[in-house]
Amino acid sequence: MARRAQKDAEKTRARILASALSLFAGKGYDHTTFNDIAARLKMTKGAVYWHFESKEVLLVALVDEMLAKFQRQISELMPKDELSFPAIANMMVKNAELIVEDPKGSAFFMLMKTQVKWREASMSHVREELLTNRRFGPFQAFMDAVRNDIRAGRVKDSVAPEQVAAMCIAVWDGLVQSRIDHFLPCDLGETLSNAYWAVWESIRKK
Repeated sequence: MARRAQKDAEKTRARILASALSLFAGKGYDHTTFNDIAARLKMTKGAVYWHFESKEVLLVALVDEMLAKFQRQISELMPKDELSFPAIANMMVKNAELIVEDPKGSAFFMLMKTQVKWREASMSHVREELLTNRRFGPFQAFMDAVRNDIRAGRVKDSVAPEQVAAMCIAVWDGLVQSRIDHFLPCDLGETLSNAYWAVWESIRKK
C-alpha cells in the first residue's frame, strides 16, 4: 500500500511539474499562480502546496528535472574517443535538434531565456548552470576538445580554448532560440553545422 501511495505521489508531482512548465512558458513565471496550476490539473491549491511549499521551490525542482534530462542527452551523445572540435560540434548539432523537436524541451528553453526574472539569492546557482554551461558538459567539452586539438597539432597554438568555447555556446544558444521563435527560415542542423565549420576553419592549422 505504501509503495502504491508513493507511486501515486510521484505521478502527481510529475503532472504538477508538467503543468507548471506549460503555464510558466506561456504566461510567464511571475504571472502564474498555484491556483492556475491547480485549476489546469483539476486539483486544489492545497494539493499543489503539499508537493511544493512555494512557487520558487517548484521552479527549482523543474529546472533540476530538465537539467538532468539535458545531462542524459549530452552523456549519450558525448564522443567516447578523445575529444576533438569537430566531434563536439557534431554532438551539439544533434543536441540542438533534439531540443527543438521536443515541445517540453523547447518550452523549458524559452522559459529560462525569457520568462524568469532571476533572484540573486535563491536562483544564482540555477543561473550559473544555465548560462555558463560548465557543470553539465558542453562548455567544458569544447574547451577540452580545442586543447586536445592544439596538442595534436590540428589547431593553431595561439587559439584561446575558452574564447572558442564561449563563441560556440553563444552560436548554439542564438540559433536554437531563433528556431524556437520561428525566426530561422532554414534548417537548424545545417545552419549550426555551417557555423561550426566556419569556426573550425578559422582555428585549425592549414
